[in-house]
Amino acid sequence: MTGRPTIVAAPPTRDRAFGARAKPQPSLYRDAIAGARTTWLTDAREVFAGKHLGADILAGITVAAVALPLNLALAVASGLPPSAGIISGAFGGIVAATLGGSALQVTGPAAALSVMVLALAKDFGVGGVAAACLVVGLTQWLLAATLSGKLSRHFPESVLAGFTTGVGIKLLDGQIPEILGFDYRVFELAQMLHRPKWLHEVSWVAVVAGLAVALLVTGTAKYKRFPAAIIGISIATFISVYVGWDIERIGALPNHLPSPSIPAVPSGRWGELIVRAVPLGILAAVESLLAARAVDRMVDKGRPHDPNLELFGQGTANIVLSFFGGMPVSGVVVRSGVNVQSGGKTRFSAFLHGVLLVLAVVYLSTQLALVPLAALAGLLCVVGLRLIEVRTFFELAQKHRLEALAFVAALAGTVTGHLMMGLVAGGVLHALHRYMNPHAEGKEEAGDPGLRAVLDKNHAEVRKHRPEAGPERVPGWLSHIRGATHKASTAFVHEKAAVIGRVVLGEHVHVAAGSSVRADEGTPFFIGDNTNVQDGVVIHALKDRHVRVRGESWAVYVGRNVSIAHDALVHGPCYVGDDTFIGFKAVVHDSVIGKHCFIGIGAVVVGVEIPDGKRVPHGMIVDSADAVERLPDAEHSHHEFNEDVVEVNRGLALAYQAAEDDEPPRPANHARALGAPHAPRSVKRPWDEAWTPLRLGKDAI
Repeated sequence: MTGRPTIVAAPPTRDRAFGARAKPQPSLYRDAIAGARTTWLTDAREVFAGKHLGADILAGITVAAVALPLNLALAVASGLPPSAGIISGAFGGIVAATLGGSALQVTGPAAALSVMVLALAKDFGVGGVAAACLVVGLTQWLLAATLSGKLSRHFPESVLAGFTTGVGIKLLDGQIPEILGFDYRVFELAQMLHRPKWLHEVSWVAVVAGLAVALLVTGTAKYKRFPAAIIGISIATFISVYVGWDIERIGALPNHLPSPSIPAVPSGRWGELIVRAVPLGILAAVESLLAARAVDRMVDKGRPHDPNLELFGQGTANIVLSFFGGMPVSGVVVRSGVNVQSGGKTRFSAFLHGVLLVLAVVYLSTQLALVPLAALAGLLCVVGLRLIEVRTFFELAQKHRLEALAFVAALAGTVTGHLMMGLVAGGVLHALHRYMNPHAEGKEEAGDPGLRAVLDKNHAEVRKHRPEAGPERVPGWLSHIRGATHKASTAFVHEKAAVIGRVVLGEHVHVAAGSSVRADEGTPFFIGDNTNVQDGVVIHALKDRHVRVRGESWAVYVGRNVSIAHDALVHGPCYVGDDTFIGFKAVVHDSVIGKHCFIGIGAVVVGVEIPDGKRVPHGMIVDSADAVERLPDAEHSHHEFNEDVVEVNRGLALAYQAAEDDEPPRPANHARALGAPHAPRSVKRPWDEAWTPLRLGKDAI
């Protein structure tokens, strides 16, 4: 994934001593509308320019191939006719692509919404779900009108992870019986495992169809542009028809588009429906904005989405669907990611995906009716497994117990059908955690710096250009330079090395002669235990740009057991994960490097996020998501090499310290004659009181 750091310029101070009048404050709504208008018109010009027409057509076809089976499967999982899924993906995709605030976001039915939609379908029927679309759309319009788009970043990650995990478990509970071809729930099946008679009720042709699709989708997951879902379902459908399997299928589908009609709800139940649909609208809004943020990170040098315009587009899409018997939709990460990976460049790719789904309804209804339900269930089981975030739970349990309880509360509420109770309980536990740990999460206010690893492109004030201040900035630089360096007692900085500003050096860090660690412009820096910074290395950072690690903001964060070889440049905002090697004369700028990576000699890494365990070959330039995807895995020999380098430099640091302790004190004039730098500034507080090294990896970002 790629992304650009947000830029923050300090607001200029105006001297009013000479009678200068303050400018009137700009209207918040006027600025928001002007920004949305600019975003939409810029995207429209790109579409009509036609420069990327070929790439957009290919991306639209690929996305439609992925979305078609997902839309069918999610409609069935939500207790609705399969046609509702296709219609919703088609009309919702077209409207949101036309009016939304994210150029490459793809809209359609979402797995995260399926549990709430299923509950509405059971209680209110198909017409009630269509009416819920109207409420969802109006809720999203209201959120857009109140400029609430930027608030999505405050939704607790622990609660969201618990909710999505619960959705995944519910999907598995509903779809595993479909694969087995009977009506038992998973809980009932677990009670019968000791009695093998249930095996006689299994439809083995359904098992073959479901597992075939699931294995093809998982086995080809690394090939982002390969439409495994539709190919697998097509193969399963063809074989089942050709061989004549007795298997449950989708059944007859209309071969025409539905006529618009006003959604009908049983008299006197509108109030109940509204109470249950408003939370669904908020959830769909959060899902869409989180997906849009993910798309921003995927796109190299792309413009950030406009969150309020995106809410308006999603709301309009749901309102339109309410008159065509559809189901609630939202922006979806999976389909949007396929759009980006397939080369989509403008809104036209997402728009074309919707048009192709309309054509599928008109011309492929007969073929779609033959699709086995077990094949769709196999696809949904894969989706459900991917939604379950076991690792997130265990990380929270180890580090933030209350957040882990918030995760469990949201999960339990989702699985048991008491969703709102679970979400509220999770939110309360999250708030309690924040209250008891006020410094666990950094505050992100309008004027705060941007985050490289958790990029906030939603904040209008952050993106807004402001002129640089004049001499008023000088005291700011001076305070950076005067910032105290906090060095563990076992760390060693050579007297010919420059360490300036607020730098935290962990245990056994070795900063060699001729290196420059300057936290003067961007600040602060963190260098973890056993890391070595070799001769000629430069570590520097741009002002006001950071990575955030467990609520702490750092211009440069280097983990434990990292080797930065001779003459390399690490320029923040940067994150370098544990046990990583950065080779001679390599350049790393504005990037996130995972754990156990190997950056080759002379390699250049700019503006990307490299996953754990990857190798950048010597001299390679990595500046896009495509380049990241082509990276090979680091081999065992690379890890061993870094371990050796770390061990050698740790020994050198100890040796240098011992030699320094044995050397008799020299007069000040002698040291100055040899060109030694001034004595290091005194540290105001002991190491243990001032800083504790954050023992975190890349997954903490």
